[in-house]
Amino acid sequence: MSASNPTLIVRRRWDDPQSARVALQHARELAIKDQPGGICSPIPRPFLFARVWCDHLIEGAAIHVCEPRSAPHELELCVLERDNPDIYVALRARLRR
Repeated sequence: MSASNPTLIVRRRWDDPQSARVALQHARELAIKDQPGGICSPIPRPFLFARVWCDHLIEGAAIHVCEPRSAPHELELCVLERDNPDIYVALRARLRR
């Protein structure tokens, strides 16, 4: 991660083996959530999530199957501390209170 252009690693779900990278500037509406979006099984504890447009994924676009006719799509992606150890504390500080 470059200090001049910081990025985050994001996942569709906390336990998803696939990940993607997105520029920090494109991560919006950071929030701690304890309910999964869509049709998913429950999550074991609250996790940090960010909203990102699918056309802002830098690497790992395979985490989202994009239908070009309706793109871009807004995604709610999980931000894990283990994937982002250098910036996670700062992200948590940015949360709305």
